[in-house]
Amino acid sequence: MVRTLELVIGIVSVAMFVGTLAALPWFVRRLPADHFVRPPPKRGLARRIAQNLVGSTFIAAGIAMLVLPGQGIVTILIGLSIVDLPIRRRAVRWLLRQPAIEQAVQRLRERDGKPPLVIPEHA
Repeated sequence: MVRTLELVIGIVSVAMFVGTLAALPWFVRRLPADHFVRPPPKRGLARRIAQNLVGSTFIAAGIAMLVLPGQGIVTILIGLSIVDLPIRRRAVRWLLRQPAIEQAVQRLRERDGKPPLVIPEHA
C-alpha cells in the first residue's frame, strides 16, 4: 500500500512538473500587458463561480508545487490573477514586485514578442 502511494505521488509530481513547464509560459504570454492594472470586467454568477474554481485549483496546485516539482510561485500567481477575491490585487502586486518573479515573467513575454506586463506600483 505504501509503495503504491509513493508511486502515485511520484507520478503526480512528474505530471505537475511537466504540465507547468508547458502551461504556465502559455498563460503568461497570453495575458494582456495591462491585465494587473485595468479594472475587472463585470461577469455573471456562473462565470464567476467557474473562474474562482479554476483559480483556486491553480493556487492549490501552486502550494503543492512549493514542496513538489513544479513552478509553485508562478502557478500561485496565475491562480491569484484568476480568482475574484478582495485580497487578490494586493497579493499579485506583492508577488510581481519580487525581482526573480518579475524577471521570469517579463523574459517569457519578451521571448514571444509581447509587451512587458505593467506592474502596479501601489498596494
